[in-house]
This record gives sequence, C-alpha cells and structure tokens, in this order.
Amino acid sequence: MLSRLVYISNASAFFQESELPDILAVSRNNNARDGLTGLMVFHRGRFFQVLEGEMDNVMACFNRIMRDGRHDRLVMIETGPVEARAFGQWRMAYERVETMPQKLQQAVFSIYDMIPPDSEDRGEDAAVRLRVRDFLASFETLKVSG
Repeated sequence: MLSRLVYISNASAFFQESELPDILAVSRNNNARDGLTGLMVFHRGRFFQVLEGEMDNVMACFNRIMRDGRHDRLVMIETGPVEARAFGQWRMAYERVETMPQKLQQAVFSIYDMIPPDSEDRGEDAAVRLRVRDFLASFETLKVSG
C-alpha cells in the first residue's frame, strides 16, 4: 500500500550543516533501494521531510531517522495511505544550492524556489503543498526574491 509520512525536527547539537551533502547522497541511495520518494527541506536548523512509498519501507526509514542523534524534537505530522505520490523523485530544498557538490546539485533546489504557490517543487498533492507552505511560513526571515 502506497503511504506518506510527514515529519519535522530540529537539528541536534550533534548535527553539522557540512554533513548535508553526505546525508543527501546516502538518502538518495537508500531511497532508490527501498522505493521511497519525497522531499527534505533544511533551513535554519530545522528539517521538514515527506517520505512516500510502501508503508513498511516508509516506517523502516522513519525508525532510522528517529534513532539518528542528529535529530531533536522529532514530531510526526501525518502518516497514512495515499492514492499517488506527491513527489516522483527524491529532492532536497536548501538555501545555498551552490554549496552542494556538483554531482548532487541536480537533486537540490533553492528553498526560495518553493515560495511561489504554484511552484512544482511543492509537489502534486494539495495537502502536501499546504504542509510545505506552513513550514516555510514559520520562518519570518525567509524572503521572497524578485
């Protein structure tokens, strides 16, 4: 059964932002292996993630995340069956795409590109787009360019 899980967390004191390229590379490999897709947003010490796939694989991934000492105050926002994936490929939103290694840049987009309501980077599902918008809106310092 196709399922989706959405969570937020704070980066713990053990997390170093320089780890993000490695996290993205490992996540892309693991998710390809496990048939997972989704989105991860990291901004100002907070994570927002959408995981999609077979329920057993989604929960196995989430269990690994819960045991990962780089997350603090992890909160599951929603989980359950879905008709279709909102994100057909694994992507990561990040403030400074140019800081990612060249080989990973195609998997990363600027967090500022997610601001427009009609941005395709928000996903196909209206409920998921709302969750992404709410997460981004929680940052008063996030500014729309142009």
